[in-house]
Amino acid sequence: MEQIALYKDFRIRADQDWSGQWLAEAKRPFDRNPEYIATPFPHPTAEAAVDLVKQLIDGEGTRPQPKPDNEDNSGEAMLAALKAEFPAHIFVPRKRK
Repeated sequence: MEQIALYKDFRIRADQDWSGQWLAEAKRPFDRNPEYIATPFPHPTAEAAVDLVKQLIDGEGTRPQPKPDNEDNSGEAMLAALKAEFPAHIFVPRKRK
């Protein structure tokens, strides 16, 4: 089963998968290289899936900005970040051949 809705400049299509859950995706129909916006997980009703895509469309301009290029990506900084994230683990450097 399939449902189609129009919202702003987007065409939203909701599809029911084999398990009975609903997924939705949206795109601008007349773009040469359209950007798709889709639900990241299934929903119990088509309306819920379409509503989530509408929220994603409305929040499209509020995407997080990329991080600046001046962050430290050295091996020591990465290891320190891993140790901070997983304090119970012991990280042993791999021996290089």
